[in-house]
Amino acid sequence: MTSGLIEACFGGLLVLASAAAADAANLDSLLRSLAREPPQVIAFVETRRSPLLTQDVVVSGVLEYRGTARLSRVVTEPYGERIDIDGSDVRIQRDGRPERRFSLRRSAELGNLLPAFSALLTGDRAALDAGFETSVEFLPDGWQLDLVPRQTGGQERIEMIRVRGEGDAPACIAVLAQNGTASAVIRLGAAARDAGRTPALDCTGPHREE
Repeated sequence: MTSGLIEACFGGLLVLASAAAADAANLDSLLRSLAREPPQVIAFVETRRSPLLTQDVVVSGVLEYRGTARLSRVVTEPYGERIDIDGSDVRIQRDGRPERRFSLRRSAELGNLLPAFSALLTGDRAALDAGFETSVEFLPDGWQLDLVPRQTGGQERIEMIRVRGEGDAPACIAVLAQNGTASAVIRLGAAARDAGRTPALDCTGPHREE
């Protein structure tokens, strides 16, 4: 009986190890397909939610990927704003307001979103693993990548970053709070360009068009 128990436990460990290896291979394959050579310009539409607001705030523009840890977020509607991130330095320029500069470490959301987005566009598995616990799932209509920040400070505001897409293109990114609700949903590329003409892509629940 003891021998049978040991064999069962060993068999279970082999199954878990095999599943972990498969997940790692799937993530590596996905990252290779997502990698892009800079510079890249990606359209976005961001919907931000807050219990302090009576309605969602929706802004649109482009993301400019200029290389590792170098990203710009340029809002064109409904106002003009540019956020340039270079390493840990952040510069914000908004119409009618003085320029602001601060360290990326002061913003838990930006401090997690930038490494995640940069790692996806560079296909950098090591950088992704350094900042997040990762889980990837392939579904009939696309894929889902969940990123849980490893740093405790980030988890105080962000429970998870969820990226959904199809093929070699991410369609949306959701920033999930600890209660599971999304504080921000960012539609990218074709999903952003189709915003307002097609149903919103659900980036927080089951992968489907609502």
